[in-house]
Amino acid sequence: MSIDAMKTAAENGDARAQSALGYAYDIGEGVTQSLETAAYWYRQAAEQGYANAQFNLAEMIRDGAGVTQSNEVALEWYTKAAMQGHSKAQYNVAMMHVQGEGIAADNVTAYAWLVLSATGDAEGADQARDIVGKGIGDKIAEGDALAERLKTEIQTKAK
Repeated sequence: MSIDAMKTAAENGDARAQSALGYAYDIGEGVTQSLETAAYWYRQAAEQGYANAQFNLAEMIRDGAGVTQSNEVALEWYTKAAMQGHSKAQYNVAMMHVQGEGIAADNVTAYAWLVLSATGDAEGADQARDIVGKGIGDKIAEGDALAERLKTEIQTKAK
């Protein structure tokens, strides 16, 4: 799709086109790079529930790239994408819980998100899950139970 066609579709509310246009501005592909414009288009798609845009917007907010930096707001957007099964967002939610970024540190919750993330394409999720799992010791059953509840909630939303 050409940039012009993408812009037209994005302006007409197409979430995929909005996300793709955000990406084009994010990396400067076919347009002059503008992180502010990228964030604008990612947000348009994210607000429509488009998981990839939610993830990309969260990345920008976490880094303060073209937008005001906020770990709390980034975590909200990562969580929205994570609840749609986006494994890289699930991994980032977990890491934010491990590091206490935007939320109090909680390794049991982090472990649960890593269990989910490890079933997708998030690189290093299985190793991180194993490391965090060793760290929570006898609370691993609690983490597994939380992972099952999250998985059920995600599957229910997908229907």
